[in-house]
Amino acid sequence: MNPRARRIIIPLVVLGFAVAVVLSVAFSPQRTTPATGSAAQPNDAESAQAPTDSDQEAVASNQPQDASRSEPDSQDDPDTDIGEQQTTEVSAAPAESAATLRAVAPTPGAAVPGAGAGAGAQALGSLDPGVAKLYIELTPIGAGISNITLSEHWQTAADSRRAEAHYKAVMAGDPSPPERPHDDKRYVLQTAQLFKWIDEGQLREKDIPVLAAGAIVINGRTVLLSQQQSVWTETAKGRFETTIVDENDVKIADIVRQFVYDGGYGFTIQQRIINRTKQSLDIKWIQYGPGDLRQDRSAYIDRRRARFGFLPLPSFDPDLVKSKDNDLLLERLDLLKKAKKAVEAGKAGDPVLRTEHLTLWPNDTSREKGYVLAWFGTVNRYFGLTVHPILDESGQGSKSLQDIVSEVQLQVSELDDQPKIVFTGLYSPVRSIGPGEETAFDLGVYAGPLQRDVLGEQQPFAALAMDGLILYQMSKFCAICTFQWLAHFLIEFLSVVHAITFDWGLSIIILVCVVRTLLHPLTKKAQINMQRFGKVMGDLKPEIDKLQKKYKDQPKKLQQEQMRLMRERGANPLQMLGCLPMFLQTPIWIALYAMLYFAFELRHEPAFWGFFQLFWGWPFLADLSSADHFFWQFKTPVHLFANVNVTGLNLLPILMGVVFYIQQKYMSPPPSPSMSKEQLQQQKIMKIMMVVLFPIMLYNAPSGLTLYIFTSTLIGIIESRYVRKHISEMDLAPKKKPKLKVKRKPKDMQARAYADATERAKAKRKPPPKHYKKR
Repeated sequence: MNPRARRIIIPLVVLGFAVAVVLSVAFSPQRTTPATGSAAQPNDAESAQAPTDSDQEAVASNQPQDASRSEPDSQDDPDTDIGEQQTTEVSAAPAESAATLRAVAPTPGAAVPGAGAGAGAQALGSLDPGVAKLYIELTPIGAGISNITLSEHWQTAADSRRAEAHYKAVMAGDPSPPERPHDDKRYVLQTAQLFKWIDEGQLREKDIPVLAAGAIVINGRTVLLSQQQSVWTETAKGRFETTIVDENDVKIADIVRQFVYDGGYGFTIQQRIINRTKQSLDIKWIQYGPGDLRQDRSAYIDRRRARFGFLPLPSFDPDLVKSKDNDLLLERLDLLKKAKKAVEAGKAGDPVLRTEHLTLWPNDTSREKGYVLAWFGTVNRYFGLTVHPILDESGQGSKSLQDIVSEVQLQVSELDDQPKIVFTGLYSPVRSIGPGEETAFDLGVYAGPLQRDVLGEQQPFAALAMDGLILYQMSKFCAICTFQWLAHFLIEFLSVVHAITFDWGLSIIILVCVVRTLLHPLTKKAQINMQRFGKVMGDLKPEIDKLQKKYKDQPKKLQQEQMRLMRERGANPLQMLGCLPMFLQTPIWIALYAMLYFAFELRHEPAFWGFFQLFWGWPFLADLSSADHFFWQFKTPVHLFANVNVTGLNLLPILMGVVFYIQQKYMSPPPSPSMSKEQLQQQKIMKIMMVVLFPIMLYNAPSGLTLYIFTSTLIGIIESRYVRKHISEMDLAPKKKPKLKVKRKPKDMQARAYADATERAKAKRKPPPKHYKKR
C-alpha cells in the first residue's frame, strides 16, 4: 500500500470505530452507579447469593430517613385474604435499571392503631388453654415471631399439677380456686435468638425471630428483610407489609406476610409477592426456618434433631409420605460438625448465607433416591417445630414442599465463649412473575408436642405422616439395636394397661411381669444347666488341680487336657445359657429406655396415682420421664463429669445397685478352673464395675426406666430362689451318651483288600432255603 492510500484509509478506520462506540453507548440500556459499599450483583437469578454482612450495611446506609416518601398500600379489610388485597398500580421503570434495591416500610398511617414501622406487633392466640393451644407473639423485625408459648404445657411437673388443679376448680365453679402458676412457668417452644459471628475481625450480632423473612432476590439482586431497623409495618393483626424500591424510590414489588391462626397447634404463613413493574421479575424467596429448640429441663442427654419428610420418587405416590431413612436423621451433633467445617473454611456469617457444604437439603441421599421434600422440622425431646405444605381440612392437596422450599441451609453461632445455636435458612426455587401479577410462598407450620394422637390422627398432620417426627431412638449409632416396632408395641401395651389401671408406674410393673413370665422357661433351663455345670466342675476340681501341677510349665498342653477332661465328663460351658435371658431382655431394655425417654405420654406423669405427692408435694416419682428425686431436688443441676448432672438424691439407682449385687450372688456362673489368677481378678473387677457403673450411668435416667430395671432384677432374684429350690431335688449328673462300637479297617493294604473281598462275598451269598416239616 502506498503512503497516500495509507493516509486516507487509517483515518477512515479510526473514525468508523469512534462512531460505533458512540452509537453503542447512546443506544445501550441506561445504568446507574452502585451505592457505596454495595457490590454489583449478577443478573442471573440462578447464581443469586444470600445476604451477607456487607449487604446488610449497604441496605442500612441506603435506608431513607423519611418513610413517608413511599406510597402506602391500600387500606383493605384486615380480614380479607392477602391474595385479594393487591392494587393495580404498576411502575413503568424496568427492574433491570435498578442497580440498588432496598425495602422500605409503608407509612405508619397504613398500620393498625398502636403499630408502625419498628413498633411492637400484636399477638395471636391466647394463654388460656380453653381458647387456644398457642400464644404467638409477633415482631416487625423480619415480620417474624418473637415467642411461641404453649398455653397448656408447663416447665415442671409441679407447675403442671398446680395448673391442672386450678383449671379443674375453675371448671367446677369454685369461687376461690387454687393459685395458678405464673405465666413465665409455661413452656416456651422457641423464641427469637441472637446470632453472633466474627466478620473481618469484628464481632457482629443480629436478632433473628422465629421463621422471619430473611431476604428476597429480584433479578439477581439481594434485598435483606430482617435487619434490626425494621422495614415492615403491621397493617392489620398478624399482617405485615413492605415495599421494594430502587434508588429512585420507584416501586418494584410489594411483599405481604399474613399469619393465620385458628387455635390449634398449627398455623399458616401466607406470603405474597406482587410485581409492580411492567416487566417480568425473577424472584427467589429466602426465610429463616426451624432452628434450635430449647433443651428439655429434665434431659440429661441432648437429643435435639433435624427431621425430613419426603415423597419417594420415582415410584411417586401422592398419598405416601415417609420419614424413615436413617441417612436423613440429623442429630444436633451432626449439625455442629457441619458448621465447624464452615468456620474452618471461613464461611461463617449470616444464617442465610449460601455455602454448598452447609446444604441440608437436597443431599446425596435425597438425590440418589429421588426424594422430594414434604416437610422439614427440628425437634427436642418432646416438642417440634415443622414447616409443611398447606392441605385442606380433609388432608387433600399437594404434599410436596418443593415449590416453596427447594433448599435447606445451615448456619451455627460458633463463638467460643457463647453457647452454640443452630439456625436454618429455607430457599425457594426461582419463579418468574409477570407485570402486575403475584406469586405465593404459603407455608403451614406445626408448633406443638410430639404426641401420637395429634400427629397421627389430626389433619393435615396425619396426611403428611408427620408422626414420623416421633422417633424412639437414642442415637443413630443405636438404630440397629433399637427396634422401632418393639418401642411402638411397648408404648401401645403400656397405653392399654394404663387405660385399665390409670397409672403409668403400675403399668410398667405389669410390663415387667409379662416379660419375665414369657422368659421364665428359658430362664429356668439356663439356671438348671448352670447348676449342673457348677456341680460337674466341683467334682472335677481335684483332677484339674492334678493336671495343673503336672503341666505347670506347659500352658497349651494344660488347656488341651482340661478341655478333654471336661468333654469326657459332659461339662460344656456353652450349654449353660446363663446370660441368654439377659441378652434377650437387652433389646427390650433399649427399646423401653428410648420409649420412656421420648414418649410424650409419660411427661410429667407421676407413679402410683401421685401417692408420694400427697405428703407436702414430695417430688419422689412425681415425673416418670425424669429422675425420681427422692430427696434434695436442686433447682440448678450440679455438673460432675461427662453427662452426669446431679439434680438431687435419687433412690432407685442406688437400690438398683444393691439388687445387682444380690443378683450376682445368685445368678453368676462359677469361675472356670481353667482361668488364671489374672483372669479371675479381671472377672471380679467387672462384677464390681457392673454393680457401681450401672447406677452411675442411669443415675439421671427416667425413673420409669430405673423402675423397670429395678423391678425386673428384684423379680429375677425371687424367681431364681424358686427355681433353685426345685432343682435341688433334681439329678444334676450329666447324662453320658453310649459309645458306639466302630469297626476299623486294618491299616495294611493286603489285609484291607482281603477284608473288602470278604465283605463282598458275604453280600453276594444267598441265605439257605428254609425247610418246613410236614405234619
